Amino acid sequence: MQVTDRIQRLVAGNGGAMTHHGTNTYLVAVERGWVVIDPGPDDQSHLDAIMFATGGKIGRILITHDHRDHVEGAAWLARESGANLAAARASLAQGDQVDQRLSDNSVIDGFVVIATPGHAADHLCFQLGDVIFTGDHIMAWAPTSVLQPDGDARSYMESLGKLLQIRSKLFLPGHGPAIRNPRKFVGALIARTREREQALWDQIANAPADIDHIVTESYGTLSPEMRGIAHRTIGALLLKLAGDGRAVCDGARWRALQ
Repeated sequence: MQVTDRIQRLVAGNGGAMTHHGTNTYLVAVERGWVVIDPGPDDQSHLDAIMFATGGKIGRILITHDHRDHVEGAAWLARESGANLAAARASLAQGDQVDQRLSDNSVIDGFVVIATPGHAADHLCFQLGDVIFTGDHIMAWAPTSVLQPDGDARSYMESLGKLLQIRSKLFLPGHGPAIRNPRKFVGALIARTREREQALWDQIANAPADIDHIVTESYGTLSPEMRGIAHRTIGALLLKLAGDGRAVCDGARWRALQ
């Protein structure tokens, strides 16, 4: 799909509960060939589609964060195209070495790197003019998951505040559709996240409980997989409340502090 005159989007065939229709891979035309953002899973048909669309003329591969659905195909694509692989970490989860480590405010091929920890400790967004590639930090189809132990709810909120201050016209997320009213969207997302945090505080203020009980009260019956995700999500929010001095864990039970 052609997003702008310079940007194409390919959607990997790894749709699911956590990936929507699949991982978005972005192909960006630069002066010498292409930059690929998040090659996606180890899916040969998807990787072949990237090679076909770019003619293999890929100078750089940028990684928003080291989760498998975004990076599994990166090493193969780098080998086949000879592209430079750039990410926040020195090596990817599967052990492949990164050619260039990226940090906040660095500039690479015209992209400004924005460190946005929260969904993952190594999460980056990339700004190109008035477009920001937001990875899993901000998505339109569902709230971003912030899961223990890699996810950090405090960092996530701080990163949302950072993006709120950056002028842009278009967010291109790692899953789902584009966001064309970024500032309004981020403001609403911050408000909803604060409401969710307050609701959790109210819940443990009314009845201190362990996380299992909180998950049941909050979500009802879930599949084992989704219950595990809910457990980690609630855990991350409780740690933020504790860090803010608003909650404490006594043994296994969490209670609110006034």
